Formats: sequence, structure tokens, C-alpha cells
Amino acid sequence: MRIIYRLRDNGLVRGAYIARELGVTKPTVSVALREMEAAGYIYIRPDRTVELTEKGEKTAEYVIKRHSTIYCLLTDLGVDKKTAYEDACCMEHGVSEESLNALCDLRQFLRVIRQLSLSQNKDD
Repeated sequence: MRIIYRLRDNGLVRGAYIARELGVTKPTVSVALREMEAAGYIYIRPDRTVELTEKGEKTAEYVIKRHSTIYCLLTDLGVDKKTAYEDACCMEHGVSEESLNALCDLRQFLRVIRQLSLSQNKDD
């Protein structure tokens, strides 16, 4: 859903665009899209373009938040961007909402500590 959410900013979303973005075959995407439509996350229009439903939109936004939070925390901790991206993709699927909130709090705490450290270094 994250790919659909992002691709729609460029216009219409089609299965072929999703397949190209993910590096998979069109039939693989077609099967996944049918499952997502059956679950109520997307609507496949007669012209074969794909739209997120309200349920799909909310889910995509939550998936993006999970990925972004984990990715940013890892890069804040010094993990290189490529590794952080790949690890965030793996970790986002298993993290609970409670743990995600704790990670958000940790990231905010680290930001405050860095700001305090920077301001103390300026004063010295």
C-alpha cells in the first residue's frame, strides 16, 4: 500500500507501475491487488487503475509512519541510509503500536539530548 500511496502523487496508479517499482512480475502484483481489493484496501477501476479506499488510505498512512519512524531512528543512531531503509522495511511489519510509540518517544528524547548538548558546547 505504501507504493500505491506514493505512486498516486505522480498520477494514475497501474499494476505495471507497481511491478516496476517493486521489481516483481505483473502477475505477482495482480494477485496481490486482487487480495487487497477483496480485503477492502483498494478499488480497481474498469480502466485497471488502482485507488486506495478510505481503509487503504488509513492503513497506508500508518505503514508509512511505522517505516519512517524506524528509518529515522536508525539513521539518527548512525546507521547508513541504505541499511536503515532495508532494516525498517523488515522491522515495520512486526512492530506493535505500543513499541512504535516508544520508539517515537525515544527519537524525541534523543533529539532533545542532542539539542542540549549542542547548546552546552556553544556556551563553552
